[in-house]
Amino acid sequence: MQKFGLVLIIISFLPWLIIAVIVPFIPISLAQKAILVPALLVLAEVLFWLGALLVGKEVVQKYRRYLNFRYLNILVKRWKRKNRKR
Repeated sequence: MQKFGLVLIIISFLPWLIIAVIVPFIPISLAQKAILVPALLVLAEVLFWLGALLVGKEVVQKYRRYLNFRYLNILVKRWKRKNRKR
């Protein structure tokens, strides 16, 4: 079940990609696009949270850690120090 949960989490990023790359170029009316975008966002969230439920608490906490601003700031500082030495 954990593998299926990870697949759902990965698939949950596809609607975001569709919104950014495909929806602007689809030959449909603006009103239809205005309905399609929130529907895709809801689909992405549902897929993500279903996947999160299946993979478990530990994986979700690890994922949240990577998206934490403080953790990202530390990684950027380490990367800058590493590149200065070269």
